[in-house]
Amino acid sequence: MARIRSIKPEFFDDEELSRLTPLARLMFIGLWLWADREGRLKDQPARLKRNILAYDRCNPDALLDALAGAGVIVRYESSGERFIQVKHFLRHQRPHIKEVPSTY
Repeated sequence: MARIRSIKPEFFDDEELSRLTPLARLMFIGLWLWADREGRLKDQPARLKRNILAYDRCNPDALLDALAGAGVIVRYESSGERFIQVKHFLRHQRPHIKEVPSTY
């Protein structure tokens, strides 16, 4: 389920992120919406493309790789499933107190 998140003005001044394509930066913001309260979500590129970049022609797996290469996410596997951890998520987001705890 998508959630309400915040974008701080500093996002647009981040030099590391500025090296990424606009679609990669938009994908990064979109990940926040689908991440749980700990910044974790399933690594499902096709689903993420549909939910975040439905109208854009792009390779979501390549965008996720670019974000991982920039060090802003970690793609990992646990119990045979693939996941994404948005690094430093809780430094920048304040999940609602009633959001359910992470199951990942």
